[in-house]
Amino acid sequence: MRFEYLIALRHLKARKSRSLSVVTWLAVIGVALGVTALVGGFSITTGFEQAFREKVLGVTAHVFVRDYGLRFTEYREVESKVRAVPGVRATSPMTYNEAMLSGKGGTTGAVIKGIRPEQAVQVLAVTDYMVQGSLEALGDRPEDGLEGVVLGAELARKLAVGAGDLITIVSPLRSLDPDQWKAQADTPTTRPFRVVGVFSAGFHEYDARLAYLEMSVAQRFFGSGDAVLGIEVAVDDALAAGEVAAKMRAALGAEAYSVLDWRRQNRNLFASLEYQRVAILVVLSVMVVLASCNVACMLIMLVLERTRDIAILKAMG
Repeated sequence: MRFEYLIALRHLKARKSRSLSVVTWLAVIGVALGVTALVGGFSITTGFEQAFREKVLGVTAHVFVRDYGLRFTEYREVESKVRAVPGVRATSPMTYNEAMLSGKGGTTGAVIKGIRPEQAVQVLAVTDYMVQGSLEALGDRPEDGLEGVVLGAELARKLAVGAGDLITIVSPLRSLDPDQWKAQADTPTTRPFRVVGVFSAGFHEYDARLAYLEMSVAQRFFGSGDAVLGIEVAVDDALAAGEVAAKMRAALGAEAYSVLDWRRQNRNLFASLEYQRVAILVVLSVMVVLASCNVACMLIMLVLERTRDIAILKAMG
């Protein structure tokens, strides 16, 4: 056998450094774990944000339009203009008041949202979260004279009530308009209601604090007359709600009405999610960089170990 072949064969059969082999495996495992953590963390945060967005949009409209004043009475004309904007699918006026609710389990504060059920089901996804009764039952004419109310699941649990039970709603302040305070009695408004539905949106802030009344019933109970807080709007593409909202501002006049898409309505919540995702990605990226440095060190050690062998082969030509 020629001498050159003998040298080459010897190097091919040479035993590898055990320490280098361990470092190699550690480097490969480090890179694999770093990349897996990076992809997994990004997927989890993205999926959580998507699920969170679906929960929020279940009880929040894509776009919300309101007057800057306390009494929004021209909402019918505004609603007609909003419906004419391209990309708008449906609209629903609503009222908003705070009150005390009393049931078998005690008394607690809640937000009372007045809606028109036939319009609200086209704008909100609350019907998908109903666990008892139905949202449409708010519009039914009661046989016993008691109007219906729909409660969040956690709110119903606090009051120890379910569909068919009675609760009492107490409104200490019937209107936000100071001009009406003198004309109203000082005693709180109290009235019994029958629970016709319970929903569970999976979002504690809504499940524990939100209740629905039929809009005309809420207007009479709180003494707001023919005024609403605003108009909830559903668009064809929720992700394009910001663009549709801009068209609404142009149609209505930016100085006259406030037009907010769902991102701006919940900007603090989504900003927190974005900060968390960025922080997770930074930490995981550092892990990948460290694992990559480990691979680079392993390659450098491999080259240094083979320096003498390379020199011999070069000397042999």
